[in-house]
Amino acid sequence: MAVLKNLGSQIRCRFTLLRKSSQIRDSKKLHLGCGGIHIAGYCNVDIEASSSVDVVDNILTLTKFNNNCAEQIYACHVLEHLSHNEVLPTLRRWFEVLAPGGEVRISVPDIDRIVKVYIDNWKHFQTKGNTPWIGLLYGGQGDPYDFHKTGFNFCWLAKLLEDAGFVEIEEYPHYPHFIEGTCDGSLANEPFKQYLSLNIKAIKPK
Repeated sequence: MAVLKNLGSQIRCRFTLLRKSSQIRDSKKLHLGCGGIHIAGYCNVDIEASSSVDVVDNILTLTKFNNNCAEQIYACHVLEHLSHNEVLPTLRRWFEVLAPGGEVRISVPDIDRIVKVYIDNWKHFQTKGNTPWIGLLYGGQGDPYDFHKTGFNFCWLAKLLEDAGFVEIEEYPHYPHFIEGTCDGSLANEPFKQYLSLNIKAIKPK
């Protein structure tokens, strides 16, 4: 449960600029909505400045980045913090920032998995003192950016990615993390040892 409780504090979904050299800003791999998680080799982007953030920018608009500049975009437990109407325009902007042939990888809470785990553990959630997964469903709510505003399963997110122009849309495995040594919300599986995220990847056509 600790992993779930920390998601809100670790992962900020909104976004503004800071730091480093043009070498960092010109990185070919973007880690969007990084919060407190810095991934080496990536340009780590968030709206709030911290020691983990390379560039402070709004990930909905990515005004600090040129079109066709990135070979990969990774966003973990970010999209659920946007409103329904913000998701597709954001995916379209990410599509613009990716170079042809570039890849987007997205992890979000998976409503299908959550429902199944919830039903399978019904007694747990009817026991006094156990919340009905309010943090997972509605966000940690520790700050104005830490609220969940929408939700996804594979069918819905795949449709949105397709509408944004992406192809070759498919799920990818939870473990091991595709970035060696990274531990983030995409691996959340507590307290029932069942993965709770939808991990999905897609390609911008060449």
